[in-house]
Amino acid sequence: MNNLGIISRYGYKCITISVVLLILSWIFDFWFSFFTILLLATLWVYRNPERLPQSEDSKAILSPIDGVVEDIKKCNYNGRSYSEILIRSRIIDCGVLRATCDMEISDIKRRNGLNLHSSDSNSNLLNNRATIISKNQDIILRISTSALTSKIYLESITYVKSGRRIGFIKDGKISLLMPLNTRISLTKGDKIKACNIIGYIDEQ
Repeated sequence: MNNLGIISRYGYKCITISVVLLILSWIFDFWFSFFTILLLATLWVYRNPERLPQSEDSKAILSPIDGVVEDIKKCNYNGRSYSEILIRSRIIDCGVLRATCDMEISDIKRRNGLNLHSSDSNSNLLNNRATIISKNQDIILRISTSALTSKIYLESITYVKSGRRIGFIKDGKISLLMPLNTRISLTKGDKIKACNIIGYIDEQ
């Protein structure tokens, strides 16, 4: 995965466009300040900071992204019950997606959908979505877009260490499905950073 710079490679296209617009605005003396702010904002959105896992424990579950915990509940997926944490990642949050644990990825599913605003109660079900299934820890990541973005960027990987980069989303929601025996250390409304501890999987 060659995505270790201070700016995510998924933002290169938007940043290039912003630079071109800034140069043109300077040449033609047109809205130079506006396009300077636009370039700085684009660089901020696609920032790619280094993060270290808050715990190296093999049973620790880490946050996959920066954001706010919107909900914690039980849910069903393919006939199995899970504990689910729903994280809302805003455009002002760092959009780098990271592995929540050492993940042996068995499947990545994509589904085209709508681009409803993330505040819409149906957005998590109807918007563009990607699902990452890790078979070794029985962890599932469901990533959905919002009205501000229609693209979910994912690395092409089959195994990834805890805390490593696995993709990028500018604005959206991430549902993390974990075994029911996970001790969750967060509550609804908590702000969280990627690689911070969400909880621990108890021994059976």
